[in-house]
Amino acid sequence: MSGAHITPEIISPVRRIGRREFDFGRQVAIMAIVNRTPNSFHDQGSTYELDRAVAAAVRAVDEGADWVDIGGFAFSAAQAAIGVEEEIERVAPVIAE
Repeated sequence: MSGAHITPEIISPVRRIGRREFDFGRQVAIMAIVNRTPNSFHDQGSTYELDRAVAAAVRAVDEGADWVDIGGFAFSAAQAAIGVEEEIERVAPVIAE
């Protein structure tokens, strides 16, 4: 392909996430993370209990988070995988609250 010129595709920085629209070309978005795991390397399980996870998510939004990632599995090479059902059981109640 000597002499070929490849034009990169222009991708819009505007994304709809849930009911909100973000223009990442004009603004920064803040994502908070709440680990609903008993063995998180970050918080050692401090937000594993439902009431603590919900409180942490609400606090994050109150402090300016645009969205909250609720983690149901501690991703680490040292951690054994959990089933999809268990991960849903950890995450869904926080979202429901």
